[in-house]
Amino acid sequence: MKISLSIDSAAAKAQLRQWGGAFRENVKVATAKAITAQAVEIKTEVRAHVMAHMSVVKKSFLRAFTARMINKDPTRLPALYVGAKVDWAGMHEYGGQIGAKMLIPLHGRVGRKQFKAQIAALMRGGNAYFIKNAKGNIVLMAENLKEHAQPLAGFKRRYRKAEGIKRIKRGADIPIAVLVPRVVIKKRLDIERLVEARMPQLAIAIENQISTLDD
Repeated sequence: MKISLSIDSAAAKAQLRQWGGAFRENVKVATAKAITAQAVEIKTEVRAHVMAHMSVVKKSFLRAFTARMINKDPTRLPALYVGAKVDWAGMHEYGGQIGAKMLIPLHGRVGRKQFKAQIAALMRGGNAYFIKNAKGNIVLMAENLKEHAQPLAGFKRRYRKAEGIKRIKRGADIPIAVLVPRVVIKKRLDIERLVEARMPQLAIAIENQISTLDD
């Protein structure tokens, strides 16, 4: 943000030269104060936006989206940072495509680490195999066996709920994931537009804080 000062007298110019350094530091403090206050509100709006446009399962994902004041460079005025600690959050902001083959859990969401551990357990026990279904999709299956009850528990529960069945017979095949050649992620967020809409309000807040320096 650019700030311009208009000096209309020689005395005022002389005074500005005398305490300009201190004035600049006061401006930095005032700007930082305004941005910090606005960042709290912007963070709340961003998280509400994410909640409204995505199926948020873990609160930790929501907390990854943040807004804060940064003031590390002594030669520059403070700035507003809006972003997320989740590396792939930008894919939901702009859309994109993941070209590598991926296993996608069926019948509900599973945490990445948990899903990886469950699949590894089934593979080690020899109870995981691929088939091609009628639609031509490559599906990872597992048998409903007692010795694999623990890694299968979540998959069985979600499968019963999706199919509307109460019980799965022993030895029955359970579809647990689908192998896809690529994943296309559609744009679901518009945080950039949200932040841009808040800029006039932020500018007014900064101006109000700087105006108090004259008091």
